[in-house]
Amino acid sequence: MMLLESEIDLLKFTFLRTNHFSNNNQSNIPKVYFIPNSRKGLGIDSMGELAVSFELSGQFVNEAGISVPYIHIAHALEQAFNFTFGNVHKSKGRVFKRKPFNLTKALDYLKNLVIRENRNRVANKNEKR
Repeated sequence: MMLLESEIDLLKFTFLRTNHFSNNNQSNIPKVYFIPNSRKGLGIDSMGELAVSFELSGQFVNEAGISVPYIHIAHALEQAFNFTFGNVHKSKGRVFKRKPFNLTKALDYLKNLVIRENRNRVANKNEKR
């Protein structure tokens, strides 16, 4: 749960930065792209999974402090990572059509990457001693 909270905090920061950039000169926006590859890791529906989890968390709000709908979160992800869902509602539907034990495929994949990176850093730190 703590890992998910830190991921949410990181993406909140990303959304704040995206909003900050939209108020400034567009040339200052860093060029970061999401290139989906479902065979090697994350596909478009994985980003849909993130958007659904953000929507359900209720922690993404508009200027009035009201929770935003899935479509707004999906558009923010598209802007932040320079990609397009195509039909965001179809992507959301595919997330919920997954088998019950496979609903968090993307989050599990990301969690395992973070755990592996942490192990590598701890191992490297121990080697340097």
